Amino acid sequence: MKTFRLFLTIVTIAVIGFGCSHSSRQNVNTMNDPLDLWNEGTAKSSILTFMKNVTDTTSPDFLPEKDRVAVFDMDGTILIEKPNFVLLDFVMRRLMEQIAGNPELKKKQPYKAVFEQDWGYFEKLPNFGDEGLYSVLLYAFDGYTNEQYRDAVRKYLSTVIDERYNKPYNQLVYAPVVQLIRYLQDNRFEVYIVSGSDPEFTRTFCEDAANIPSENVLGSTVLTRWVDSGSTSYFVREHKFVEPINDEAGKPVNILNKVGEVPALAVGNSTGDYHMLEYSKNARRSLQMIINHDDSAREYHYEAEKMKKMCQDNGWQEVSMKNDFKIIFNK
Repeated sequence: MKTFRLFLTIVTIAVIGFGCSHSSRQNVNTMNDPLDLWNEGTAKSSILTFMKNVTDTTSPDFLPEKDRVAVFDMDGTILIEKPNFVLLDFVMRRLMEQIAGNPELKKKQPYKAVFEQDWGYFEKLPNFGDEGLYSVLLYAFDGYTNEQYRDAVRKYLSTVIDERYNKPYNQLVYAPVVQLIRYLQDNRFEVYIVSGSDPEFTRTFCEDAANIPSENVLGSTVLTRWVDSGSTSYFVREHKFVEPINDEAGKPVNILNKVGEVPALAVGNSTGDYHMLEYSKNARRSLQMIINHDDSAREYHYEAEKMKKMCQDNGWQEVSMKNDFKIIFNK
């Protein structure tokens, strides 16, 4: 019996030792390559070089922790935006529910354009105008309390599945970009989402999906009114956006007002991010990156040549989804 117990002890120690050794090797590999979801190339090397320089106290490019701020656009940068922007898909479904309950609405804009799928109608109007594309958010949830709105978002994310990938949209975030966010956070960067989308929509899933806390989300905010009835109190969404809209030139203004620091790193994917990326050049040491959608096999291919040229013209680093990402989404 003693011999058998001794044998079990030896085997147990060996197994534990192997497990620890295996775990240690994995940790070492992760430490050696914190961006192992990225292929070797100029995009990956530019990130690693940037991080080495800004965290090395002996480097002239060293940034103290208070200056380590990074900003990321959301749609098309962290979260998939095809075949439709996720927020707009959510809103359009709500508008169709409203039309089903009140058929007269389909005679009135913007309901009429949504019902007839007349997207050309919206192309003639400013995105955030009275009947522009983003105004549908106001029509869809006018008068909702904040909690009612969040409940609607949670229901949407738990029931609507993307047809191509067979996943809910809060799981269709780009794994290499999320890894980059964690790498920045590990190196004492404060990371923010700066999106044209409604921040209350993004806040319902950003922490779980992208490791960004809800308080670090900036977006095109719907005006809310505080209601105190005596027995209860709550916020109600009104039919108006808070100015400035968090798109194009509004992004730097909102970063200044809500973050208070010039971002050392800015990541986007479209012309709407131009001003944010250029603003980040005011940091003492900075890096600007564009996630370029050039992979029709694994994701989508759109505006790839346009964004490549913008990177060349402005000195930004292009991130090719086709060439730089080992995977697009987590399995």
